[in-house]
Amino acid sequence: MTSVDDLLRRQHILAEFGDFSQCSDDLDEVLTRACDLVGEALGTDLAKVLEVEEEAGTLFVRAGVGWQPGVVGEVRLPMGERSSETYAINKGEPVACADINKEERFVFPEFMKDAGVVGIVNVPIFLHAHRPFGLLQVDSRSPWTPNDADIEFLRTYATILGPVIDRLHKVHALRLATDRNETLLRELQHRIKNNIGAIMSLVQMQIGRAKSDDARQELTIVADRIEALRLVHELVYVSRNTDQLALRPYATQLLEGLLPFYVDHPIRLETHIDEIQISSDLAIPLGLIINEFATNSLKHAWSGSDGAQAMIRIEARLRDGRFLMKIADNGRGLPDGESEGAQVGTGMGLIRGLTLQIGATPSWTSSSGTVLTLDFSIE
Repeated sequence: MTSVDDLLRRQHILAEFGDFSQCSDDLDEVLTRACDLVGEALGTDLAKVLEVEEEAGTLFVRAGVGWQPGVVGEVRLPMGERSSETYAINKGEPVACADINKEERFVFPEFMKDAGVVGIVNVPIFLHAHRPFGLLQVDSRSPWTPNDADIEFLRTYATILGPVIDRLHKVHALRLATDRNETLLRELQHRIKNNIGAIMSLVQMQIGRAKSDDARQELTIVADRIEALRLVHELVYVSRNTDQLALRPYATQLLEGLLPFYVDHPIRLETHIDEIQISSDLAIPLGLIINEFATNSLKHAWSGSDGAQAMIRIEARLRDGRFLMKIADNGRGLPDGESEGAQVGTGMGLIRGLTLQIGATPSWTSSSGTVLTLDFSIE
């Protein structure tokens, strides 16, 4: 009869295994710890977990303790008619053999005999929907007839093991899917980069073939926008986190990338941006809006200026789910009749379309320079 102390020790071991299984995502580590603890609970010498390999019709020694080298992680047993392991899985309940040397129902593998195994208990392990994972096999080097308390403990132990294994299978599958998605994403990024590069090459070729200054100027504007798209893509997708990115370094790098191409005026760049994380879906249109405003300013805001230092300023705040951004220059402002977004040029039309895409309404002012204000909800 099992003593009260033994029962308390087994309860403690069940709790210890439950705690351990919640802290590890390594299935082999969890199964090895399960074998170690079950031997401690029952005072046996050896234990192993065998996993069903349905296609091959074998049982793989996935984990174990106390075995000689070359067993755990290597041995596969056939699921034959005289296999005690197969019988236990088919029966769906623990099966004990007090002495394998006297057992006539089953044939036992030589590695167990070499290890001095005498008594064994096979305990099936089932996953969700009663799918067999395999079994926990507890082995003793002396004859062993487990009592009812031993059998119930092992049945409980296997019942705990099933959901743990199920969870770790899902963790493994999720990791594989994540790795595959990351590989596909990298491939997609590479293709997008190549496609943008090919388009840019075609535009540059047409610029070289253009016969008029007006045509070259329009094609150059197109090339600038393609370059902006390339830079936005690079800044968004080269980062390790493709779902979110910090707005401040993103906007700063985007603007700083434009300044070297416009050397007619020294430009002072001012950024006053809160610590804001934005999604990649928002970053692309927002980056293109910033680029379009800055490009227009660099080309037109200071033409015929009195020599005062040129400045581009960007502010961004996030308050109660509302995103407020202002982009401004200190140039000559918008031409008469073209304030409040009334312009119909390609650049202004592009900005208007992009702001509609993110659910914002552009507000233009032109007192001491040009100011574009965006105010919209951000989740």
